[in-house]
Amino acid sequence: MFREMRRKDREKSPEEARRILRDAKNGVLSIMLENGYPYGVPMSYVFEDDTIYFHSAVAGQKYDALLQNPKVCFSVIGKDEIQPGKFATNYNSAIAFGRASLVEDEGEINHVLKLIAQKYNPTASPESLQEYTQARLGKFCVFQIKIEHLAGKGNT
Repeated sequence: MFREMRRKDREKSPEEARRILRDAKNGVLSIMLENGYPYGVPMSYVFEDDTIYFHSAVAGQKYDALLQNPKVCFSVIGKDEIQPGKFATNYNSAIAFGRASLVEDEGEINHVLKLIAQKYNPTASPESLQEYTQARLGKFCVFQIKIEHLAGKGNT
């Protein structure tokens, strides 16, 4: 179903690919629009239990496209450092393929919003995390990507 990586010397183990995905700060969600064009949108996200989660407005191009065609690609760069004097970089990255779906369970939505808040504001108090999640319930939706294929690559 998915091609094997051509550069086996750069291939990361599944565990390392998961670590890169877990630790990266942002990713790019790639989807197909109704007009046949691909659309890559940078996003904040969290990764838990082999699932990628992100929040979204409840209307718009991304929302509509995900409901029409749930097949997605999600990629992250965990490290990217230019090697001085060389035409190369030290890098690691992960790319995931899967299907996106709306999270319907309110408890799971609340949990994911807390994870996102903790990732992007790790010093926040429990009270401010609660305020953040409560203020967003009903205004945002949460999507999950169940990973069908994950690959990691690097030159480090």
